[in-house]
Amino acid sequence: MDYPEQSLCLILNMEHFDIQGFQSRKGTRRDKKTLKETFKKLGFLVRSEDNLFYTELETVLQTVAALDHSQRSCFVCAVLSHGNEDGIFARDQIFTLNWLVKFFSNSNCTSLAGKPKLFFIQACRGEEYDFGIETDGPSDSIQSSAPQILQEEDMLYVYSTPPGYFAWRNSVDGSWFIQSLCKMLQEHGNRLELMQILIRVNHMVAMDYESSNGGKEIPCIVSMLTKELYL
Repeated sequence: MDYPEQSLCLILNMEHFDIQGFQSRKGTRRDKKTLKETFKKLGFLVRSEDNLFYTELETVLQTVAALDHSQRSCFVCAVLSHGNEDGIFARDQIFTLNWLVKFFSNSNCTSLAGKPKLFFIQACRGEEYDFGIETDGPSDSIQSSAPQILQEEDMLYVYSTPPGYFAWRNSVDGSWFIQSLCKMLQEHGNRLELMQILIRVNHMVAMDYESSNGGKEIPCIVSMLTKELYL
């Protein structure tokens, strides 16, 4: 991670929407502020964009992917928005995470090829609620010889919740997932491997938070990383 230039952290924050029935996401400004503070402390160059229409979002992603990242060690993108089973929402329409990450695939963004690309998604993925259950307990890999780099190799997606479930956000304190992520990164980002940190995030969200109606949450990690990562 000792490249000469600061790596970029892109924050895509959607608070207001031009979609009928969509309410403003109160508390997301707190998430954006905490993310900016956290990644600046970790040595990242932070860029944030607010309330983008789909076409504006596409332009931002094209611009960032076209930058020269050859002297940077990695790339981070945080998306804060409404979502459902089909995808995530820009200000005016839906898009998929697959559409977003394709801009940074190894073929489309060659200066990031072989480097970790981390995506943190705070959005609902459905309307189901997880109310948890009572528990009685205490709180061989296949190696490829192919020389080429796979399209989505070295990518990591961390969702606030598994598919189909609601993601919780407090109108004052921000979302459970983003606030826990930033707390664990600030406490352990300089000494623990990233997956160790993310397991602590999972534990904090699952154990420390509960809504007034008994709702719970557990983040979901999808990793295509090929090496251990120390920020």
